[in-house]
Amino acid sequence: MNKRKVIICIILTMSILMSSIGFAEQYSSDQKVKKSIEKAIYYLHSVQNKDGGFPATVGNPSSLSLTSWVIMALTAAGENITDATWTPKGKNPIDYIKNSKNILEETTDYARLLLALTATNQGTVWQGEDLAKKIISFQQSSGQFCQLDQGEKGMINSHMWSILALASSGHEIPNKEKAKKWLLSRQNEDGGFGWLEGVESDADDTGVAIQALVMLGENPKTSKAIKDAMNFIKKYQQEDGGFSSGEWMGNSSNSASDSWVLQGLIAAGEDPTSNRWSINGKNGITHLLSLQNSDGSFNWKEGVSSSTVTMTSYAIMALAQRPFPVNIDYKKKAVDEELFLDLSSNHWAYKAITDLVKKNILSGYPDGTFRPEKSVTRAEFTNLMICGLNLQKSKHNVNIKFKDVFKNHWAYNAISIAVGKGFIKGRSDKIFDPNGKITGAEMATMLVNSLPPEKKSKIKEGPYWYSGYVKIAKENDLLYPNFKAKESASRAQCAYSIMKLRNLLLNN
Repeated sequence: MNKRKVIICIILTMSILMSSIGFAEQYSSDQKVKKSIEKAIYYLHSVQNKDGGFPATVGNPSSLSLTSWVIMALTAAGENITDATWTPKGKNPIDYIKNSKNILEETTDYARLLLALTATNQGTVWQGEDLAKKIISFQQSSGQFCQLDQGEKGMINSHMWSILALASSGHEIPNKEKAKKWLLSRQNEDGGFGWLEGVESDADDTGVAIQALVMLGENPKTSKAIKDAMNFIKKYQQEDGGFSSGEWMGNSSNSASDSWVLQGLIAAGEDPTSNRWSINGKNGITHLLSLQNSDGSFNWKEGVSSSTVTMTSYAIMALAQRPFPVNIDYKKKAVDEELFLDLSSNHWAYKAITDLVKKNILSGYPDGTFRPEKSVTRAEFTNLMICGLNLQKSKHNVNIKFKDVFKNHWAYNAISIAVGKGFIKGRSDKIFDPNGKITGAEMATMLVNSLPPEKKSKIKEGPYWYSGYVKIAKENDLLYPNFKAKESASRAQCAYSIMKLRNLLLNN
């Protein structure tokens, strides 16, 4: 073997070796995190009280707020808190919560409890009160969620936790743009957020703010606010890889800051172990792991054992890579929101469009766009409606004889079914006009024609041929916002109305 071949072999061997080492390091890191979570769960088992709840301090009575944090943590780690493992004395954490005699006062009390209930699919009602509706009732005209009679005006934390709690419950955040504008306007010049307007920024609240902003529809890839927030957080990463809350903490890393910052970074799609978030090979995760005790609990700081049950709960969620709310998969959410280049989660018809896309009823264009404002043809809407109502294989199709719709037309089957079921007629007996733009009036007529007889029996004549149909469609909540009868309907508008029709006919 000549010298050149020897050198090449050495280089290849070293490359393979280095790749193996990199893989081994990653595997080792993942295993350390897994083992850490297992130890932390074991610790929580050891401190659970007989009533199913968890104490703020080991040996003390159970705490509603602390039990809520533990429930979120255990759920984030994949634990089933209602099984026998977490029911050692006949009661589990949910039993404790349901039977708790605590009185909710602050907005964050309502939000924390709601986050715990929704994490475990327990709904939004606690002791007869719908917590989600209660939080919604706290919203002020400014968009802020707070209780003025509790002295919460200007409290950023009550606002952020309300947003996260409502998102966890599946509720659309009311006055979403106002709520987001209020939060953005409270961002300090340094890019961070404090717990109250006017106070200095801290890394903990900034981490939570990032999660709230993502739930409000801010795109981490393009949002200046989120980028500024992460730049602020970076300033408080210490030489040990951990994070300090802020200047007032003396720039000393702690497990609470580590946890909430890590959750914020993960929510923003960041890799907390990347070079950007590492100092001398150390990062927030390695620092957090260094604070774990032999019994599985986590210290607040190195050598400082304080609020270990709380710190352990925070740490589990961060290490499990589950930001708030823990019942929402941020990675899946990010993928869903990137379905189309021209459709943000803030779009008024976003949910209707994405739901139809996921059900393979609707699709975008090869270039990755959806084109929500593009007008829809009569053939396109007819096909969308037939697919939306799962009628593709219906036997009600007829042998249509329109001069402009041949049997090889891409929408022939859908049109024949729609005509056979009486959903639509041609522009005349011989012309269907498949490429003509469908108007709001025509769409409303088709929607009403698909309703059961008892719903459309009250059609009355009006000033226009479509007046009665539009009235019935409106009464059944089938019309898209800012409906215009004489104007052509867009793809977003059609998707919205078809989703409404599906909800009315298929879910009842």
